[in-house]
Amino acid sequence: MFENEFNGKVVVVTGGSRGIGFAAVKGFLAAGAKVCFLSHKEETGKAAMEKLMAINPNYEVFTRAMDLRECDWKAMKAVLEEVVEKWGRIDVLINNAGTDSHTWITKLKISEWDDVFNLNMKAMFLLSKYALPYLRDTKGCIINTASVAGVYGAPTGIPYPTTKAAVIGFTKSLAYSYADKGVRVNCIAPGVVDTDLVGDLPQFAKDSIGNTIPMKRFGQPEDIANAMMFLASSAASYITAQCLQVDGGYRPSNLID
Repeated sequence: MFENEFNGKVVVVTGGSRGIGFAAVKGFLAAGAKVCFLSHKEETGKAAMEKLMAINPNYEVFTRAMDLRECDWKAMKAVLEEVVEKWGRIDVLINNAGTDSHTWITKLKISEWDDVFNLNMKAMFLLSKYALPYLRDTKGCIINTASVAGVYGAPTGIPYPTTKAAVIGFTKSLAYSYADKGVRVNCIAPGVVDTDLVGDLPQFAKDSIGNTIPMKRFGQPEDIANAMMFLASSAASYITAQCLQVDGGYRPSNLID
């Protein structure tokens, strides 16, 4: 679909060792990009690298392990500097890493709230802050992973929809700030995607969620990755400040007739 679209381009992906992030890494590499992806743990990054090398040992790709919840701005800045030292540029930043909490709000610990906020929002802010000078040079773009939970809210797990709504607001505001500087900023709001998290749900829960999706199937990581690649491509050169819902028409059960 995007053959040779990203030849010579450099992409940085967070949460790139599994799920949506790994699908994005594979997609950008197949389309000619050079990719650095961050993983939470060294072993998951290593496993992802082995899979990528099995696909094509000539891929230009490397990984770094980093707990983004720690919001170590010096480490984030250093990784971006390493990418530029190695490949000379950054064209696309994919802020994809995220987490959630299902603890009821009256029992929610402040530390749990901080963990979700730090990964879903603060890390995204820091990486964007330090990537923007490079993206201005290349007229590049930022793509953030939001969620339909940030659009509609959710009955439990308050930190997750709260931070994902903030991702949407951050995206639009940053896009307006940098539109005249040639940097595009968009986000994607995935619906229910068939990742490890969904795979662990009992069947009755999957059936219940499936009833909220008019297309009658869960999304695949590649569905979201394709949308990321579209927003990063030349086909989207006039698109900024948008939140693209990739959700099969998903609507919360209380909005379904």
